[in-house]
Amino acid sequence: MKVFNPADFAALIAIDWADRKHDVCELEHQNNTPIFTVISSKPEAINAWANALK
Repeated sequence: MKVFNPADFAALIAIDWADRKHDVCELEHQNNTPIFTVISSKPEAINAWANALK
């Protein structure tokens, strides 16, 4: 199994997946400042959040 180096990525994202809401933590590689977000579990909300990452 290949071991990935976190520096190879623009950001690291952790998602606490639940049935009503999802807690998200984004860590950008450049500034190492965590961004905490809560999104709805509805597909439209997940899609909007993912599109906003672009």
